[in-house]
Amino acid sequence: MINTMKLSDSFRRNFVREVILPLMAILLLTFAGAGAGLFWGSSVTNNEARDQQQRMIQASFEQSLSEHLRQLRSLTRWSPLADQLALSQPDPAWLNQNIGSWLYDMFDHQLILLLDRNNQPVEVWRNGVPVPDKRIGPYLQDLLLSPLVMRSDVVAGPSDRADFVRIGQRAAALAVGDISSTREAGRYRLVSIKFLDDGYLRNLSDRSQLRQLHFSDGAPQDGTKALYQLNSQQGEPVGYLSWMPDKPGAQMLRTLGPTTLISVLLITLLCLFMVRRIWTSSLSLSQSLLKLGASEAQAQHLAFHDVLTGLPNRALVEDRLTQALAASARHDQRVALLLLDLDRFKNINDTYGHHAGDELIMEVARRLGEMVRASDTVGRIGGDEFIIVMPDVENMGQVQALAKRIISRLSEPYQLVGSELWVGVSIGLALAPKDGIDRQELMRKADIALYDAKNNGRGQYRQFERVMDESLRTRQQIAADLRQALHNFDGLAVWYQPLMEISGQRVVGLEALLRWHHPVRGDVSPADFIAIAEETGMIIPLGEWVLREACRTSLKLPQVIVAVNVSPVQFRASGFVGRIIEIVQEEGADPQRMELEITEGVLIEDEHEARNSIIALRDAGFRIALDDFGTGYSSLNYLSTFPVDKIKIDRSFTQSLGVAQNSTAIVESVVRLGHAMGLTVTAEGVETEGQKNALADAGCNQLQGYLFSQAVPFSEIERMM
Repeated sequence: MINTMKLSDSFRRNFVREVILPLMAILLLTFAGAGAGLFWGSSVTNNEARDQQQRMIQASFEQSLSEHLRQLRSLTRWSPLADQLALSQPDPAWLNQNIGSWLYDMFDHQLILLLDRNNQPVEVWRNGVPVPDKRIGPYLQDLLLSPLVMRSDVVAGPSDRADFVRIGQRAAALAVGDISSTREAGRYRLVSIKFLDDGYLRNLSDRSQLRQLHFSDGAPQDGTKALYQLNSQQGEPVGYLSWMPDKPGAQMLRTLGPTTLISVLLITLLCLFMVRRIWTSSLSLSQSLLKLGASEAQAQHLAFHDVLTGLPNRALVEDRLTQALAASARHDQRVALLLLDLDRFKNINDTYGHHAGDELIMEVARRLGEMVRASDTVGRIGGDEFIIVMPDVENMGQVQALAKRIISRLSEPYQLVGSELWVGVSIGLALAPKDGIDRQELMRKADIALYDAKNNGRGQYRQFERVMDESLRTRQQIAADLRQALHNFDGLAVWYQPLMEISGQRVVGLEALLRWHHPVRGDVSPADFIAIAEETGMIIPLGEWVLREACRTSLKLPQVIVAVNVSPVQFRASGFVGRIIEIVQEEGADPQRMELEITEGVLIEDEHEARNSIIALRDAGFRIALDDFGTGYSSLNYLSTFPVDKIKIDRSFTQSLGVAQNSTAIVESVVRLGHAMGLTVTAEGVETEGQKNALADAGCNQLQGYLFSQAVPFSEIERMM
């Protein structure tokens, strides 16, 4: 009894010291941490809201300045204005209507000055009305002498610029544009000013949802308001904007405070309940701890071993390879790395099901385990990929002998699912330190050797050689082979992928796609040879040949539109538009049944020339589609600048439907935008019924993807039609 009481007292003291006191400390820290976290989160949220509002203001000003300059540029680059100013006596009424009145009525330009070559006012308009005697104040006179207005590069031609300036006590946006006449009548300069008045700030406040937005010369003294300093592009202060910032943190504090308090109280009650349970079940707790230790050991094993085969997984294999390389460096030993990839494994999976594939993988793992030394590591790093690490290798012949035994053993038949199955294996070898002493470098070179083994017929091993890593030589060989094929288009073919109407039941168009079957390499991916063709200039004759084939297809299937991709290199070639029109006329095709697909890369380099080419092609009857829409940084801007007939939503957006957050909203927005501009909208990369239904609900006009058909020869298209 006494011993029991002593044990009880000892347990009680230990329990108080080891459980109660730490628990009280935890609860106190919980209360303190919850309070501090709430207040800190509130402060951070408020600061982030203020910073975001500042960024919104900055973006709004930058956009306003760009828009101001674009509005002015609509006149400075207007040839009728240059012709009018080239006259010996320009018509004042014409100038009033087309400069002062137009800029004020259309864009609210409050002060416009037309300056001569000596920077003297020729005409002055205020609020769209001519100013008598062209009078300007002293502040404007000083502004006309500033570098912003005076700067002009005669050699380079007209230049446009815009900036924020101070005019007296007022802040303003100023834009300057040089007007160059084609006649010898001198140069003129157009200056436009928009004051940042209450109306401007009111619009800014409405767009940015800012409260109590004011403009001031100096920083406000009231510390409760947010502040944004407006600077010119030279960094000179123009003025300050102040507003009453939003404080979402306070709302968060009011919302989360009671919830947090309740949560802390619930945690306290839960802890008290757990203390009671611990007190009454200390023996079961000990047993639970023992079970937990066993579970941790099992979890540790699962973290570093493949679930299906029990072999070490990639993490454990990489760790052992690192250790082997370190030991080899200390003891001057060799380490061999073998990467294995099963041949024709996918066929077994597709034919007999994944269950048979799993049984085959387990049998392969068993056979590999029988052939290696105890010091070697066999691991599984992927679906049908295995890896072997061999430390302390005497010579490469030892590794090659193992590779031969593996190829022979794994090629023997497998008795699975009541059938006799066969697979092969390809192996890539790398040896340290000869091929490297870094783990990643060694694995990379073994992978290159494996690729070479598979690319040269499978069922064999390859040891890494330096030549395998010389990708430049490979690209040069591909270029030479492609040039040879281009002489008589041997191995080259045009396949077609159908474009379906939204129900997926009717073909409304075909996209012509170039394919190349190499006599040695087999089917060469367009991703591999198109880039080489562009680099070497071969894309131009290739593109023209594809266009001719597409024209002939259009004549055979007049009920559909045939689309042809245009490379940026081909588009920028001299005489591109004339050559395209000439080819279509020679083939007797109707340009209105032809569609040219261009990407943003076509438009970036020279927007003016690209726009002229597109207009000429559309005037000739061709339809223009903007491919891969949404992937470029300025695709939306191109829609408003370049006259196109169709946009093709990039496959990345289609593939994200139902996977990525907001993907449906993005696609719907693009479709609405295209329809608002009168454009046909096509979605690429449609592979599932779910994607098709989502695109139909979004309002897409056409669909294209593997759900309907891959690119196929014309003979199959005829059967499909």
